[in-house]
Amino acid sequence: MKRRILSLMLCLVTLLTVFAGCQKKEVDEEDLNKEQSVRTAVSLNMWVVTENKISEETEALIENAFNEVTKSRFTTYVDLIFCTESEYNKALDAKFEGIQAAIDAAEAEEQRKKEEARSLKAAGITTVADTTEEVTTVITEEATILNEYGVVELEYPAIPDDQIDIVLILGRERLEELVANAYLEDLDDEISDTGTSKALNDYIHPIFFNHTKVEGSTYAIPNNHLIGEYTYLLINRDMAEKYYIHEGSVSDFKDVLNLVEDIKANEKIAPVKAPFDDYLTYFWGEDIESDGFSILASNYTLSMKQLGVKGVASTTPSNQKFNVTDVFSTKHTEHLLRMKKYEEGGYFAKTENEEFGVGVVTGDYALRFEYEDDYIVKVLRNPIATEADVYESFFGVSTYTANIKRAMEVITLLNTTSELRNILQYGIEDVHYTIEDDGSIKRLNNDYMMDIKKTGNIFMAYPEEGMDVDAWTYGKLHNQDAAAHILLGFRSVWENVNPDLMKRLTALTKEYEDKMNACKTSEELEAFFATAKSELAGNPDIKHAKVMNNEELTDGVSQIYLEWYNEGWPSVE
Repeated sequence: MKRRILSLMLCLVTLLTVFAGCQKKEVDEEDLNKEQSVRTAVSLNMWVVTENKISEETEALIENAFNEVTKSRFTTYVDLIFCTESEYNKALDAKFEGIQAAIDAAEAEEQRKKEEARSLKAAGITTVADTTEEVTTVITEEATILNEYGVVELEYPAIPDDQIDIVLILGRERLEELVANAYLEDLDDEISDTGTSKALNDYIHPIFFNHTKVEGSTYAIPNNHLIGEYTYLLINRDMAEKYYIHEGSVSDFKDVLNLVEDIKANEKIAPVKAPFDDYLTYFWGEDIESDGFSILASNYTLSMKQLGVKGVASTTPSNQKFNVTDVFSTKHTEHLLRMKKYEEGGYFAKTENEEFGVGVVTGDYALRFEYEDDYIVKVLRNPIATEADVYESFFGVSTYTANIKRAMEVITLLNTTSELRNILQYGIEDVHYTIEDDGSIKRLNNDYMMDIKKTGNIFMAYPEEGMDVDAWTYGKLHNQDAAAHILLGFRSVWENVNPDLMKRLTALTKEYEDKMNACKTSEELEAFFATAKSELAGNPDIKHAKVMNNEELTDGVSQIYLEWYNEGWPSVE
């Protein structure tokens, strides 16, 4: 009960801030009532994705609860349009195209009439006499109706067929497609310091806003969620004490290599928890977001703000840049050899739960608490925002909206308070879910199921069933450590790289990856690396990709990257 009361209090505080405008920080209840009294009734629709088909009865329950909030707060009715993900884009596109077709037809008819009038005039035929009409302004009272209890309430206007208001947008390509078709409103004024939705800047991580603009403008509001994962180094506390490992002297796995060997030689526990990925190598493949092996690679350094960059001015590049080369000339070979030797020597733990000396694991902020009693936990890599993170899902306002400000008020409420957020995500308490004594939720059925990343700011909703009740407390700490990947935004110029070159490099990648995977022993692998490095030294495609400042090779990977880097990439704070 206390949790619910607190949520309602936070909801009220945020709403007062939204209504305050730019001249006041707070609005008292009397002022709020006055504003509500002069608002006209507005009807909107909102397109959302549900995980499975829901019944008409369930739709009505959710929509009624949703509108109890929006009507009382904003004098706004919202018609919720539920689609499964498989049908969503097709249905929305059909709606957009139908409206645009009607507009085009109306414009064509208007043009036809104008051309007809010009033809008649040229022929000396007068069709309509000039008249002067007196314009009278009529002020009408707000329409009202009697509800089922006989109480007078506002009548909300019907939503016409040519209206689309709030839409869910999934992914970068979809966002850019809708912008290219002029289907989305520019929202920069709404979220500016003087806009009524400025509070969104305090509730949504700046990485999301800064890296999802299209042609310099904000066309959709990102749904705030956890960014990336940490990479942790785990060091057995007993082993560290026994072999004089000082926590402050360790910043990378290479700093505990001697400890691993001491444990192997002298102890009965597994020296290393399990094989782990190389977190210090970036691969340049056809898919710029792929983590998969590629013939082209670059090494990160831990000085790269733990592999991300914070606070970089928009006109200043980061103080670190990549050196693009063939993968066999990078430190990735050292990592692969080490993993192969550890496998051959029996360094890895045989079961998931057995004690080990050193490990590298990935996970969220709270993962550290699972290990901290028995292991020293060191952060090797902070959460890094990639394109997949920042472009996951948004809410935008259609250019066919009845009222952009009312639509933004609904979006703002979903991102800044819990009441409306939990209705859209979980449905009706005691019908679709209950709140347990510890504050966690329990699903009562699967009648209403939504993806928490597609219904607003995750931190404004209850943690999902099975999650720790403090999950979002740790999640906020997690996101405070997050940084933008040092190549976030590079996709915008990736198309300038020679596509035929990339196809040849992809084929070369497969050829050498197959040879590498065929190596059975560390000796074979080491010999292969030496041979591969030698063979690729004179390869013209590798040279084309990695050489800079060559007039004949301006469409290579390294040249395109350097130009982008020198322009300075966007601020993330």
